[in-house]
Amino acid sequence: MVNINVDEPRKLGWYKDWPGLLFLVMTMVGFGVSVYDFWKIQHFNFQLNIGVIISILLLILGGSLRIICRKTLVKAGFAMSNSYKLQIAQHQRLITNGIYTHIRHPLYLGEISRNLGTALLFSSLYGLIVMIIANIFLLIRIEIEEKMLIGEFGQEYEEYKEKTKKLLPYIY
Repeated sequence: MVNINVDEPRKLGWYKDWPGLLFLVMTMVGFGVSVYDFWKIQHFNFQLNIGVIISILLLILGGSLRIICRKTLVKAGFAMSNSYKLQIAQHQRLITNGIYTHIRHPLYLGEISRNLGTALLFSSLYGLIVMIIANIFLLIRIEIEEKMLIGEFGQEYEEYKEKTKKLLPYIY
């Protein structure tokens, strides 16, 4: 007989959440490539231009979204200490208030903004390419997460999907 502890969160392993693992790896590689490009190829040649201004705005947006989302999730009882794997926490409820009123995955939008902002800050085309690939894995992960949320919340999540956009309010 197998005992199942319903008090523990239900997590997807890396074999089912493979895009999450590849996102993490590619993001780390993207950070490294961006810094290496700036250091070794560009020889610390920093120039204030429109790309740098956009990168700073993206970094501020990304950081702000990540902080707001994490606070919202913690208030809802979701432990963020082990949040790198997709999971449904004990007694988790569907969060549809605050920033989640407008988009379903604001934390991921923060991740995407941070990644692109980092590559642009270092004016690294190579880093930007790696970060775009990382972000593609994140988009794939969103599809897996949405199936998981439909499995948990059913019609409630389907109705929420109809009222909101995935990442960009009013657009996507």
